[in-house]
Amino acid sequence: MVIKVTSYFHAGHLYEIASKAARSKAKKSDNTIVAIMFCASALEAFINESSGVARTIPSADKQRLVEGYASVMGELEDRKESLIAKYQMALLIFSGEVWNKGDTTFQDLRLLITIRNDIVHMKTDEWKTAVGSNKPDPERGIEQYPKYIKTLQEKRLIDPPSKSQSWLEAICDQRVSLWACRTAAKITTDFAAAAPSGRFKESLQNQAFQMP
Repeated sequence: MVIKVTSYFHAGHLYEIASKAARSKAKKSDNTIVAIMFCASALEAFINESSGVARTIPSADKQRLVEGYASVMGELEDRKESLIAKYQMALLIFSGEVWNKGDTTFQDLRLLITIRNDIVHMKTDEWKTAVGSNKPDPERGIEQYPKYIKTLQEKRLIDPPSKSQSWLEAICDQRVSLWACRTAAKITTDFAAAAPSGRFKESLQNQAFQMP
């Protein structure tokens, strides 16, 4: 008996949701949160689905390196390894190198995941200042925000937070949305470029995200 396996890959769909949100011109919206969440989810789907892509390659076109990669990815998934660890391992298998921690692509990926995690695991956003009876309420200093607020400012992706603004409000800027999408697109493009030439690489290149 022949068993037919049908596979669906959804990373591109998730990324398109993020891209659509990033392109929106609506003001004072939550599109940035949507873009961040779905870019991170799309990147996770892309790396997880890549092992499934490897299994769809016809036997005549299979490559031992790619088969080994799919096996390793399965192990990493079973162990619930982090998204960054999966991409680093993939690059190591395909190119023999990993991202340098000072590399802009690596830093952007880590920043994206950090912000996504803070949204998912939301905690009370509070700050403390000494208030005198004859003094106006002080403004919230940049040092009283998560470190990535300063990083986003330095990248010119957000304006300086207004008085007493929360970090979540501060990041809601279309520039951040577009940055998240560009980061996701760069990661998948670099990943596909590192794969060995063949059907697997061609499939990844076709599925890599496009800049919004």
